[in-house]
Amino acid sequence: MIRHHALLLYGKSFAECAYFTSDFDATLEHEIFHYETLTIGDVRKIITTAFSKPLQGDTKIMIIETQTIALEAQHALLKVLEEPPLSTKFIIVMSSPEGLLPTLLSRVMTPFESGRHPRITNSFFTIFQTSSYAARIEVITRITKDKNVNQIDLIRDGVLWYLEQQPISVSSAVLLDCVAKLNTRGASKKMLLEEIALTLPIVVPVSK
Repeated sequence: MIRHHALLLYGKSFAECAYFTSDFDATLEHEIFHYETLTIGDVRKIITTAFSKPLQGDTKIMIIETQTIALEAQHALLKVLEEPPLSTKFIIVMSSPEGLLPTLLSRVMTPFESGRHPRITNSFFTIFQTSSYAARIEVITRITKDKNVNQIDLIRDGVLWYLEQQPISVSSAVLLDCVAKLNTRGASKKMLLEEIALTLPIVVPVSK
C-alpha cells in the first residue's frame, strides 16, 4: 500500500516506471488518466473522481500520466493534494519535474524506485550543502521565522535530489523520513529542518 498520499514518478508511462514494489499492490483499485498536457478542466474532472468512494475496499489510486501540467492546473491540483480525500492516493507520472511549482513538488514524494532525474538548478541548496552545521542551523532559524516557504521547498527538493544519488542507508532513511513529514500538517518544520541540517553530510567545495 502506498503510504504517502501522492507520488511523483519519472517516466513516459506508469508501466515504464515498473513501480510494483511493496509500496504498491497491483490488485488495488486504480485508474489511469493519460494527457499530453494536463489542463484545469482535466484537474476538475480528476478531483470529482477523487472524492467518489472506491467501488471495492477503502482505497483507490488515481494514476495521472502527462508530459506537462498547465500552471492553472497545477494550482488546482495543489489544492487537492494539500487536503486529499482519505480514500484516494495519487501517482503522477512525468518525464521530468521541469516546470512544476516548488509548492506542488513539496506535496508529493519521489521514491527511489522511480529512477534518477537531472538536477534542477538549486544554488540555495548547493550553498546549504557546503555550509557548516552551525551556519545551516542559522539558515533554518531565519527561514522558519520568516516562514520562507520557497527556501524551505528548495532545501526539500535538494535533499530529494541528493537522496536519489545515494544508496539507502540509516542516514538517508532519516532524511527521507524528515522530508516526508515536512508535508504533514502540524509538523514542526523547524525541528525537521534542523534534523536535516545535522544529518546531511557537508560537501566540501572543489577548489579550481
